[in-house]
Amino acid sequence: MVEVVIQRKVIEYRIVGGTGACGRAQRSTFPAGIEAPVQYGPGVSVFAVYMTQYQLLPYQRTAEVLNERAGLGTSPGTLQRAIRVAATRPEAPVNAIRDALVAAPVAHADETGRRVNGNLYRLHVLSTDRFTACCPHPKRGAEAPDAFGLLAPFAGVLMHDHGSACQRYSCWQAFCNAHHLRELTAIAERSPSQPWATDMIALLCQANALVGEAQNLKALPTGDVERLRTRYDTILSTAEAGNPSRPRRPGTRGRIKQSPAGNLIRRLREHRNEVLRFLTDLRVPGDNNPAERDLRMSKLKQKVSGCFRSDTGGDAFAILRSCLSTRRKQSDDILTRSS
Repeated sequence: MVEVVIQRKVIEYRIVGGTGACGRAQRSTFPAGIEAPVQYGPGVSVFAVYMTQYQLLPYQRTAEVLNERAGLGTSPGTLQRAIRVAATRPEAPVNAIRDALVAAPVAHADETGRRVNGNLYRLHVLSTDRFTACCPHPKRGAEAPDAFGLLAPFAGVLMHDHGSACQRYSCWQAFCNAHHLRELTAIAERSPSQPWATDMIALLCQANALVGEAQNLKALPTGDVERLRTRYDTILSTAEAGNPSRPRRPGTRGRIKQSPAGNLIRRLREHRNEVLRFLTDLRVPGDNNPAERDLRMSKLKQKVSGCFRSDTGGDAFAILRSCLSTRRKQSDDILTRSS
């Protein structure tokens, strides 16, 4: 009879009842990666990370799935440890994602709020159709993108929601027209006396349709671009005539508060090139929806879990979400364990 004695990192076999050489114990070391007499394999850890960080299932329900489908009596604490360990390993993939984004011809930037231990933090994202980098930070202003170090060396076209933090960088800029359309729609619905808003909506939609039909071309015909620009300027001239700047009241200082329509008109006028960038560079889309889609999962995670209990959990989600989102965009089998 063979008696097996398992010690830490050592397996000892004894032949019980034998004599002489046959009675001696035989010893061998544990295989690489085995740290305890009983532990779950990498497949369980991969599944836990996938279900909680990509499918956004709570820890308790993920443990229930493992118990019901595989008979594993895992606890939420065990799953949390697997996620914490997984977040310390993908340094090389994260660096590769960062390098690819810095070298991308077009990238999308956005940010959103999230709760960490009861405090309001921000999650910033820089992404393309193949790569995603999620970057957590306590702030939403210029300090955050400076800390990530991705936008300073970026030399492509940066699509964003006309945030001042992104406009400080020397790369080419493009503004999200989905935001403009929402603002224009609000003005048209609240103020029927502002017909220019409806005209601008029609112009931006028509321009987007022309770009969509011209994806097999290197550029839109010059005549179409000039015609759209001229119409754009004409609409804004009409808008400015009906929305003059508010004068400064005697004895006041500082910036004069303008109406929402006035602020939008000024932005569309001063940043015409950024608003219409998609007309002259067909690589640039007309909106920033890709970045918003990447951020939406963070909001869903917060809706499911309420908040992150610590900075460690929030940072782990950002790291793992970057890797999992990138794998999904590249059509890889997201559950395949990396070697």
